[in-house]
Amino acid sequence: MSNANGTPANEDGHLPYDERDEDYQEFEEYDEVTKPATRPFYKRRKYWYFCAVMTVLTVAIGVPLAIFVILPKVAQLILNNSTMSFKAIQITNPTNTSLQMSMDGDLGHTGPFAATIEFPEPIKVYYGETELGEMSLPPTKASGGSGKLVADAQFNIKDQGAFGSFSADMMNKETFVWTLKSKVTIKALGQTVSDLNLNKDLVLNGMAGFPGVQILKFDLPSDATGGQGINLVIDTAMNNPSPIGITLGTIVLDIGFNGTALGQVRATGASLMGNSQSVLNLTGIMTPQTTPQGLATVSSLFSAYIAGGTSVTSAKGVSVLPDGVNEVGWLSTGLKSMALNVPLVAPPGLNIIQSITLGPMGMNWTNADAYAPLANSPGVVAGFKMPFGFSLNVTQVQNSMTVIYNNKDMATLNALEWGAAVTTKDANGTAINFALPPTPFAIAADAHADFDDFVTKLTVGASQPFTVRGTAGTVATTPIGEVRITGIPFKSDVALSGLQGLKTDPTVINSLTVIGGTPTGLQIALNLTMVNPSQLSIDTGVGENAPVTFAMQYEGDNVGTVIFPSLNLVPGVNLRTAGAIFTPTGTPGGQALLQKYMSNQAATVDIFGSSSSSAIAPLAAGLASVQLQSNMPGNPAQLLLGTALTILDNTGETGIAMATVTVNNPFVPGLTIKSIKSTVTYNGRTLGAIDLPSVTISVAGMSQQASQPLPLSMDLSLDSLMALMVDQAAVNNLNAEPIKALTQMAKDPTVKIPSSVFAGFNLPNFVKAAMAGLKVDVAMSVTVLVGEYETSLTLTQPGVPTSTDDTILKLLPIVGRPIAQSIVDLATLAFDSVMINSPAETDFTTNINGLIGNTGPFDAEITFPSGSTVAWINGGESSPIGQIAMPQVSAKADIGAKLALTNVPFHVASAANMGAFVGYSLKAEAFDWEVVASNMTVIAMGAPIPGINMKKKVTLKGFNGLKDLAIEKYDLPSNDPNGIHLVLTAKLTNPSNVGIEMGTVQFSNEFQGQDIGYVGTSGLKLLPSGQTPIAMEGTLTKQTSEAGLKALGDMFRLALNGGTPNLIVKGKSVTPASGPVSWLDSAFKTLTMNVTLPSLGKQDIITGITLKTMSLDFTGSNPYSVMTSSDNIEATFKIPFSFPLSITKVAEDINIQLPQGHNVANLKLPLGDAQTISPGLLKTAYSNQPLKVNDDSHDTFNQFSKILTTGPGVQFFLSGTADTVAETAAGAVTIPGVAVNVASTMAGMNLNVGGASITDIKIVGGTSEYLEINQNVVLQNPSGLTVKVGDVAFNIGYAGNNMGRAVVKDMILAPGNNTLPAVFHMSPSNEHVRDGFLTGFVAGASFTLDVAGAADSTKVESLKEAMASVKMASTIKGITDKLIPVGSGAQPNILEMLQMTAPRKTPVQVMIYNPFDTPLFIKRMKATNYWQSKYFGELDEEVNLTVPPKSTVRSPTVTMVSPAGLSFMGTLIPFMSAYPQMLLGIAVDVPFDVQSTILTYVGGQSGYFGNVGYNQTETIIKVQVGGKAPAGALPAGLAGLVHDDTNNSTTTALPSPTATATTGETSTSTATASTTGSASAPTATATGAATEPIVKRQVQTLEDGPGSEDPAVVEAWIKAMVNKLAADQGLPPYY
Repeated sequence: MSNANGTPANEDGHLPYDERDEDYQEFEEYDEVTKPATRPFYKRRKYWYFCAVMTVLTVAIGVPLAIFVILPKVAQLILNNSTMSFKAIQITNPTNTSLQMSMDGDLGHTGPFAATIEFPEPIKVYYGETELGEMSLPPTKASGGSGKLVADAQFNIKDQGAFGSFSADMMNKETFVWTLKSKVTIKALGQTVSDLNLNKDLVLNGMAGFPGVQILKFDLPSDATGGQGINLVIDTAMNNPSPIGITLGTIVLDIGFNGTALGQVRATGASLMGNSQSVLNLTGIMTPQTTPQGLATVSSLFSAYIAGGTSVTSAKGVSVLPDGVNEVGWLSTGLKSMALNVPLVAPPGLNIIQSITLGPMGMNWTNADAYAPLANSPGVVAGFKMPFGFSLNVTQVQNSMTVIYNNKDMATLNALEWGAAVTTKDANGTAINFALPPTPFAIAADAHADFDDFVTKLTVGASQPFTVRGTAGTVATTPIGEVRITGIPFKSDVALSGLQGLKTDPTVINSLTVIGGTPTGLQIALNLTMVNPSQLSIDTGVGENAPVTFAMQYEGDNVGTVIFPSLNLVPGVNLRTAGAIFTPTGTPGGQALLQKYMSNQAATVDIFGSSSSSAIAPLAAGLASVQLQSNMPGNPAQLLLGTALTILDNTGETGIAMATVTVNNPFVPGLTIKSIKSTVTYNGRTLGAIDLPSVTISVAGMSQQASQPLPLSMDLSLDSLMALMVDQAAVNNLNAEPIKALTQMAKDPTVKIPSSVFAGFNLPNFVKAAMAGLKVDVAMSVTVLVGEYETSLTLTQPGVPTSTDDTILKLLPIVGRPIAQSIVDLATLAFDSVMINSPAETDFTTNINGLIGNTGPFDAEITFPSGSTVAWINGGESSPIGQIAMPQVSAKADIGAKLALTNVPFHVASAANMGAFVGYSLKAEAFDWEVVASNMTVIAMGAPIPGINMKKKVTLKGFNGLKDLAIEKYDLPSNDPNGIHLVLTAKLTNPSNVGIEMGTVQFSNEFQGQDIGYVGTSGLKLLPSGQTPIAMEGTLTKQTSEAGLKALGDMFRLALNGGTPNLIVKGKSVTPASGPVSWLDSAFKTLTMNVTLPSLGKQDIITGITLKTMSLDFTGSNPYSVMTSSDNIEATFKIPFSFPLSITKVAEDINIQLPQGHNVANLKLPLGDAQTISPGLLKTAYSNQPLKVNDDSHDTFNQFSKILTTGPGVQFFLSGTADTVAETAAGAVTIPGVAVNVASTMAGMNLNVGGASITDIKIVGGTSEYLEINQNVVLQNPSGLTVKVGDVAFNIGYAGNNMGRAVVKDMILAPGNNTLPAVFHMSPSNEHVRDGFLTGFVAGASFTLDVAGAADSTKVESLKEAMASVKMASTIKGITDKLIPVGSGAQPNILEMLQMTAPRKTPVQVMIYNPFDTPLFIKRMKATNYWQSKYFGELDEEVNLTVPPKSTVRSPTVTMVSPAGLSFMGTLIPFMSAYPQMLLGIAVDVPFDVQSTILTYVGGQSGYFGNVGYNQTETIIKVQVGGKAPAGALPAGLAGLVHDDTNNSTTTALPSPTATATTGETSTSTATASTTGSASAPTATATGAATEPIVKRQVQTLEDGPGSEDPAVVEAWIKAMVNKLAADQGLPPYY
């Protein structure tokens, strides 16, 4: 018999009966029994022949019957009984002919078998009897009675009209039924059943008209353009109970209310989601209404919305435009069938009328009822805020309100008639402005007391709050028409501004007229201005209740009563008339008030209300609290109209003149003056006084009268008279400058007056003209009688006109003498130069040039009859030094007189005083002489004035220490016996206007207090204010003291640096030509001069400095104070003098400049040894000195550091000073401060060019944030710099990605190669870069890394830019250690490897080597194994294994999974054939190629994570096959192949297959085992074949293994094993 694929049974080892254990035990009996015995029937061969034949017949008939008859019917039955439901169906991309349908459904009752359900034909969908369309569904699977149907299919619409009707039902019905028809193919149990009929009703929930539709948002935000209406925004929540959702795109709906179309809205991008709520964002336009009914409907809608009611609006579908343009008919049909009733409810708390401001309000008590005044307000403002943004203009309003006060309803105001309104908008919002017409302010019967309190508080208070409550209606024009909105509720707290007792502004009495006088008082008429600060108007009307009265007080005394016939006050300023009875008699306050009135002075009076101020009860309560103040004006009419003045002949002696006055009466009754006492003043200065205790001057009412002459006592002082003339000159428009000048000259001798002031000036004429139109001020106390009212008054009246005549000239002699003296006092005396010729002990001659100036602004003659004396003013004391004569002076105005005196004898009055004077003048900048004259005579303005005295101070310039001695040139050409020879030329400028002949002089020289030498000259003559050339010679003497040497060195420093050394030159001796003069010699020796040597120009003594080596230590506390050292500094130098010089030491204070002239840093080097290594060349060194960077140069120094770090070098400038020690003829001189200003260069480290090498890489740790790597960074420093940086961090980049930072601790860069240990914290942000880098690193790959600095590479602020400029490249090579060393093992089970139905699993332990210097925690291993390039299997398991540093650890047992099925045998058979010994249980080292991904944590379990890809070829894994092969005999052919040996055999059954050919069919071979105990003749089989002789032997079985390493034998054994295992599982053989 052949198996299913035609292979002979004896070739593949398949037996025609079950290979149960008992079958094999039969053969074991032959091994043990040597004699035949009777056997049971089932052990007989014929029984088994029968069984075999019956089995073949059963299979041949039953299997086809089951497959072709029974199975289809079962499948159809299951299909019919199965269920189908959908959780979600989403329709997208709807068109008129198709739509896209995404389905998520469940299959139920699909039977017990796992099956694949296919739909080879489109599924037709019916609604009722009408085919809607069809769609194709993908295959799906079911098992365990259920399955999933998930598909995204195109539904092609067959009948658009029917589909439109269906869509209407789907949107409006609660459920609908689809019928699905098609053909179905089911694959199950290895069989395929086709052409099954699908006819299934699918019940789905419809959208049910979208129950519970809600309006989430209703807004009318703005006017539509073009007058189309109002823009409308509605957010509607659509509740869809159906699993079907539809992507609608753009939908259009009509909306309405109570049968009136409101407009049309649309939503774009609309979608209805299944089984959920979807929000449609609708926008459109509410269209204008043109009919009364439409406007009434919209008005009711707005009224209900604003009042918080509910309005049921309607929405009707119009169209669906999925792409926004084209309509889809069936979808629009469905939408058009939808009619929604949607409740519109306003959000709570709309508060449309947000505030009410009453504005001005009137209370009119013109009616008889005091508790029902008429209220009106022309300017009520209602703060109005609609919940919408469209334009709205309210044109009419009505309202009904209740006034609430003291928490009770106090009054009602009902203005129910529609009145005009104006709508305004500003930054504060929208307001409605309207007027409240006169309306009864009806006070409730129980609220009279409250109203009294209300009026009182309004009268005296600033503001009175109360509350209004009611409803309002509006008529408004809108973009959709005129709407009438009624029932708008409002409640607002309002306030009326109160009268504040009329105190905010004083009540002003504009005019007051005395109309009568009685013995007790005055009768007055008043015009008033009263300010009502409130917005409340009060009107008491006319009649007996109209009058209002107030009491009047002044300074606490009652002074009268004010009476208003009727009180009518409106907001703001009120002009009113009133009467008053003024009763000042008997009270101080009344008398004082009258005094102020008569003096034309305003007075503040108090006005008080009372409970009887008004007969209107509510108003009287308020007026009782009124307390006012008012300024009562004074009487503006003047009592005196004028006076006349007459000067008597003896006025100059007695001071008495005569005056006549004219009196004015401003009152209606007559006026009589009964006494007078007055003072006359002019511009505040008293001119005179009148005192008459008894006099009678009577004046009729409203008339004027002149008095009799009255005696006037005058003030004749100079100030009074001169001021009067000056002021009057100004009044009469006269030129007052001459008289002003004379007054000034009399008072202030120093005043300067131009002569032009007095040109043509005549004093008498001026006086007469000036006194015309004189007005004086009169202060008087008088007793008067007004009508019948007598009183005393104290009055002050300014500006009373006063007339004068020629008698005024009698006052001129009084002012003459002070003016004449002032002329002399104003004159000046000055000497321009004085030359002392041939000085001798007691006398000499003098030349004097000078000027008498400031002789006044007019001509004057001055004589000196007694001559003059000269004294030196010393410390405020006069020291007489001699006497000279002064001539008569004729001075011209503003010119003065010149003096030119030659060889005038000068007698020395005192040698001591003269010596002191000369000594003082040599040092002083100036000195004073005092010239004194007496009994002078001055003739001015045509009148001689004798008895004038003069004392004048003359100031002359001193010699000022002869500071202007200027050295023009000097030289140090050679050495002197006692020092260095000094030659100089100079100019001596005499700053004094006094000259003197001196003769031979000698000076000593000092510098810094040290005597450093001397110079001298002869024939010296100092000219006044002149310049004298001098040639001098001397010596810089040798210095032996430390101070002297220092002084000499500092002088050299100044000179060499272009400075001008200041010397102290002292007078040593002077000898005039006439011989010694004691007072001159003593004075000269006191002379000390500061002399400045001229600059030699800035000498470049140091011509060059080269820093050949330098170390910089940046690790100090201050990043801009860098410690430096150098062992090789060279400097070149030169000096400008010829005397010998040898330098032995040097110190420096140097500024580094970048660019030249800009100091960046300073380096101070202490004094150290220097040696001359060639002419003009010094060499020196220093150590540990800070380079201090200037505060304003940090940025420049940072750039300097940057260039030195990454550049080839830098040029910079050195500027500062150097101190030197030099050996000279004047001593070992220290010359400090020698200027240094040279360019220098320094080679840079050029790091970016040299690059970096990274060596000795060790991974030493890891954290969750980074991988810690120790490495050496090798940097090349080509410069002479040694830089100590401290800790430096470099950014390490790879392929454009930041890999982390490498930190070099305590980095020092010395010249040459520098190997710097670094710690690299690798932490790339990109996990792919991380994993790729680690993968390449462990694989030994080479990487080009970018080594770059950054601003934070160092904490040293001055190196941040330098480090940030570092950009180097380096190449590193990964490790080459194998991570999977020898020691890995696999223990496959032979049965597991050879079974065919499931993936093959092999236990594996992997030996793992950790190449790092830190623990390696392996979380998971994923590896794919290849053997001889053939896929062998893979593992993917968590291992949670920690491998110590530099150690190997075998992993826990993991499972390698090899493929299931027959195809893998193509790998397994060659594999086992290559290593047959493993089938014998021998462990074999097998090389595999491993491709792995390891999830690792470097540094331990909490270390650095990475997905490390690692491939290793020729990975040795020790493979040891385990497990026992199943029991069973080898196939005959295999047995012979494996054991061709019969020495140990007893019996065997080795059937020989014989092929019998029959035309048209294949013969079947059958192999049977012998059942006899001995050999027998061949027996014919059913096919006619003969049986070979049986040789009895030991039978070879499967569990014994192949028994040979021959590949053919191993392969045959493996195939037999596979077939045996397949047979055990009821499967057909594979081979």
